[in-house]
Amino acid sequence: MRLIALPVLLVLAACASPQQSCIRAAGAELRAMDAQIAESEAALRRGYRVTEATEGRTTLNICAWPREPVLFCTTHTPGTRATRTEVLPAAEEARLLELRRERARLAAVTAERVAACPA
Repeated sequence: MRLIALPVLLVLAACASPQQSCIRAAGAELRAMDAQIAESEAALRRGYRVTEATEGRTTLNICAWPREPVLFCTTHTPGTRATRTEVLPAAEEARLLELRRERARLAAVTAERVAACPA
């Protein structure tokens, strides 16, 4: 499914006008900041932050080969594991306040960038 979606998205992105592309690029940092704020607010509500850790698993299998006795084979499978990290409310509120201040500054910069985009 992802292999099909990627070319479709690339084609649609190529269809955007120069103004739309400029506006999208100008707002990228602001969208990333909004995502950080939303994640921080959710962590504060829950009391913990969910982090993804890359973790591999090695499994031992019994492999039978022609003309050989039974052998043991290992298979390495990459994966991810979600872990919970406790959030200190005071520290998270301070972080959230700083993110909101930074967002206000970034909103002004983004507005200037959007205004500079070609019409």
